Amino acid sequence: MIEKDRYALFEKEEIRRDFTNVSLYYVKQNNRIKKCGPIDIEGVRYKLDYLTGEVRPYTRAEYQQNAYCSIEYSRKLLGLLLDVNDFDWFCTLTFDNEKIHRHNDECVYKAYVRFIDNVKHQFPTLRYITVIERHDDEEKTIHFHMVIGGVPWQKLGLVNSGKVCCHWATKKKGICSQKYFNHTKHLHILKDTDGLTVYNITSFIYGFTTATRIVSRERCNSYIKKYIDKALGSTDVFKKRFYYSSNLNVPNIVRRCVGADFEAPDSDYLKTYMHSNVLFKSSDSSRYFDNYNIGVCKIDNSLKLNIENGLLPTDEATPFD
Repeated sequence: MIEKDRYALFEKEEIRRDFTNVSLYYVKQNNRIKKCGPIDIEGVRYKLDYLTGEVRPYTRAEYQQNAYCSIEYSRKLLGLLLDVNDFDWFCTLTFDNEKIHRHNDECVYKAYVRFIDNVKHQFPTLRYITVIERHDDEEKTIHFHMVIGGVPWQKLGLVNSGKVCCHWATKKKGICSQKYFNHTKHLHILKDTDGLTVYNITSFIYGFTTATRIVSRERCNSYIKKYIDKALGSTDVFKKRFYYSSNLNVPNIVRRCVGADFEAPDSDYLKTYMHSNVLFKSSDSSRYFDNYNIGVCKIDNSLKLNIENGLLPTDEATPFD
């Protein structure tokens, strides 16, 4: 006799710095045997069928789907880490071919690790996120874009480069001399980063660097997230799209089962639960996705704290009314 699928309804709270994402979703409860998985044969990745023992190459569609899922996971993880951590400096590391073979990924990676290890040895509270980008130029040079916090500027060896940020200096990658900036700033609407001093990191001995003070966390985070689309995928040397320190804060995630033993995902039960749940009722962004039987909302943490302390009424009108 074939066992029927059974489902349970789960509620997940993803608690970030200023807000909490709440979601409702159904999970199949039957224990399913995994039918297939990856296997490595002489450095080549194949797909192994656990039932028949058949080994075959991945199809193009499967590779594309795996790559898409990998990028989406990296993008989400990067966004979460940026959202719950503070950083002080935005830095770019570029390698000089006279000091290191910058076209050799292994040499570049080892130099980056030595730089990070040296700073961490001097200041263990160093926090960082690093995204790797390979430029589309003829040399295919690698750049490391970093956000850094938890370390005084003296430990990084920052010195004034004599340059400043200037968003209209597009041919100079947004950096110009102080003199040029002073002579042209009256012609433009200034951004909050314009005029910021650009520093060099003397503790990085393998090439060229820039470092600027972060004045807008939201704008910097948005800027860093753009690099994930151009970041390197998994390679023999660079195993990840980005690297980060182990001492970063991570979002607190709480999961609880709020309904069990459904023969099929029950949209009526889910909607009823959303109507009765004070977090969904108090949120202005509550949504129900009919095609997927998923409910989501985003609620401010101060409002959530008040609700948990019983300071708000629970009979307010819901966004579904």
